[in-house]
Amino acid sequence: MTEQPINDAAQATPAKTTSLTRDLITVGVFTALYFVVMAVVGQLGALIPITQALGPFYIPLICGIPFMLFLTRVHRFGLITAMGWIIGLLFIATGMSVIATILALVLAPAADLIAKLGGYKKWLTLVGAYVVFSLMDIGMVAPLFFQRQAMLDKMSARHDSAWIAQIAQLTPPWMFPVMLVMIVVGATIGAYIGRGIFRKHYAYLAATTPAS
Repeated sequence: MTEQPINDAAQATPAKTTSLTRDLITVGVFTALYFVVMAVVGQLGALIPITQALGPFYIPLICGIPFMLFLTRVHRFGLITAMGWIIGLLFIATGMSVIATILALVLAPAADLIAKLGGYKKWLTLVGAYVVFSLMDIGMVAPLFFQRQAMLDKMSARHDSAWIAQIAQLTPPWMFPVMLVMIVVGATIGAYIGRGIFRKHYAYLAATTPAS
């Protein structure tokens, strides 16, 4: 009679370890995938000034595909937070503004909490989580509005004066809130595109969601 709890504990420990290992691998794989997609798509901004200005729309739209697949593998708090914090560190490592890193540190756990409200299964909370998570993208263009001259000087090392002049024209102060709206719209569309591509995974989530 007294040996049973010991056996149960012995069996539970490897199971927990396996689950943690699986979660760490999931976070690592999808963080790398998400960041690579973000970096590749973000290079469109280097082509012409208008693509730079539209980045807050199309980056979260495309990144919604890997992120929504990631969400089908999230079942507990911490994974979304971990992904966001790692991305925040990658922002620093790749020379992005510290604003983007600060936003990642704050918004990732907020997105995690939103997804948790729906048990990581309810669609509207998953969309809300991705929208909040994507708002960190504004940190990549925020210097154009809050550290404007320094950012334009940095861009001038890679582009000619005509390119810089066009960027300045496309980013008046009122464009900052517009870009926030672009992120929300782009992320929402990206979430639905992701669900459409991975509809089998989301059909499973819907089937296992408790009735509200």
